[in-house]
Amino acid sequence: MNDDTALPLARFTILEVNDTDVPLCLRLATSLAAKIAADLGASVLKIEPPGGDPVRRAPPFLPQGESALFQFLNTSKRSLVLDLGGDAGRAALKALLDKADAVLFEEPAASAPLLRAARATPIEIAAFPAEMNAANRPISEFTILALGGLLHMVGEPERKPLRLGGHQASYAAGLTAFTGLTAALAARDAGQPAPPVRVSLAEVMQWVNWKAVSGADAGGVSPGREGRNSEFQIVPCRDGHVAVVYTVTQWPATRALIGDPRLADTKFSTRAGRRQNIAELYEIITPWFANKTRSEIQTTAQAKGVPFGPTFSPAELLQTEQYVARGFLADMAHSTEGTLRLPQLPVQWNGRSFAPQPAPELAA
Repeated sequence: MNDDTALPLARFTILEVNDTDVPLCLRLATSLAAKIAADLGASVLKIEPPGGDPVRRAPPFLPQGESALFQFLNTSKRSLVLDLGGDAGRAALKALLDKADAVLFEEPAASAPLLRAARATPIEIAAFPAEMNAANRPISEFTILALGGLLHMVGEPERKPLRLGGHQASYAAGLTAFTGLTAALAARDAGQPAPPVRVSLAEVMQWVNWKAVSGADAGGVSPGREGRNSEFQIVPCRDGHVAVVYTVTQWPATRALIGDPRLADTKFSTRAGRRQNIAELYEIITPWFANKTRSEIQTTAQAKGVPFGPTFSPAELLQTEQYVARGFLADMAHSTEGTLRLPQLPVQWNGRSFAPQPAPELAA
């Protein structure tokens, strides 16, 4: 493209079809993939069922009653309500498909056969691989996290597993679907066939948590919650907590940073030795953090090439130096909610960020 001001996907038209009776975890994935495309300039029309996308009524809620989740996932889109259970709705959808470049939808959707046969490239998001023939199996993000082994990764080993915060399975699948979408658009733009794309949450979670499968294959046991036996832990400091992380090659710098002569003991010289003596290791290094602030620790560690990192609350992230410098959290004017601060896409195009526009009103 020769026009530096044009958004990268401005020449494409995409449909996002939200059918009825679709699991929330799939609907969120579809909406995220379409949101990214819309913020990048694509003309995205969101087809909602009668009564609107159920996410419009999903918590958490903004002060005036709007769903914060819906506002985040549907920036820069347009909206149209169609009853896809009737002939008129399906006919209207078919007419829109004839003009679109791609269509995002979920399995099992009543309109799936029509969408798969469309001129627009179908981008389908499902819970399981097609080979499982499990389209109608009850599913939630919680069960997907459990099947992928993610619940085995979070929390203390003597307690019940903890669910990951947010909607990480749905969002990972949404990012995967967007990757497939851009590949299809690139193929169409080059005049080449664009085969259909199918993404399953179960497979995405296996990819995200690849260590579970590789660990089981290599040693017979999947890595899981180790608690105080973990190699990398969160330790307290003067104003919060810091994540202790370093690679094998960064151990000498880490040892020099802490400066305790006991760390020169040969039992700590190898990764296997450090893991075998992990409790003693943390007894030695934890006091170094106690009287320092997160900022002091990060600055001192980075100067030595050690990637210790502070932990932040959501409120603190609003003022985090890196986020502020990148303009990652942008103010957006909303017709009823006033000014909303939302994350922008974490990429730039010709030196500028992609400013999202408010999510559409129902049937706007």
